[in-house]
Amino acid sequence: MKRGLSLLALAAVAGTTFAQNFNFDPGVPLQLFTLNSNDGYSAGRGIFFQATQNVVVQGGGFFNGFGTRQDFTMTLWTADSSGSNLRISNLGSFTIASPNVGDLYNDGLFAGNVNLTAGSYYHLEVSSNASFDRNFFYNWNGPSVNIPPYFTIIDGSQGANLSNTVAPALRINVVPEPATMLALGAGLAALAARRRK
Repeated sequence: MKRGLSLLALAAVAGTTFAQNFNFDPGVPLQLFTLNSNDGYSAGRGIFFQATQNVVVQGGGFFNGFGTRQDFTMTLWTADSSGSNLRISNLGSFTIASPNVGDLYNDGLFAGNVNLTAGSYYHLEVSSNASFDRNFFYNWNGPSVNIPPYFTIIDGSQGANLSNTVAPALRINVVPEPATMLALGAGLAALAARRRK
């Protein structure tokens, strides 16, 4: 009975670590900006960050209360360490067409998983075909903030460069590295072998 419970507990842990959402929250209050110069909707608003461990990214989300016929596209780019060129290579993107109205994260997945490398810099950006309606931003311009265990957010961005204004409320969706999944599999195999004995 105890062995069976142990297997169930490990399976539960494996399930909860399969996919995780990390909010890019710089630790300042979330503010509401509505249809003003801070929208930057066509140029794109984003977060410039560094990966602190190797990680696999599935997709992301944007905290926003959308209006009708208001689509948004989220794109993950590579970036250089200075942030002077944030649109170097497109690693993945997705578009959500007219998401439900509501103050929530509107999530989506890239066409395929994206591997981020420890120490490298990236740029997660959201853009829209119309002014963001009831858009939520952080009024923040550094300093860098650690989002354990995988990321350090460096600054907000507008267009292809860092901007000293506001950062959108973004989050990123990750799955553990293959090595993590192998470790979980090894644990399950060990328990199964112990049960047979």
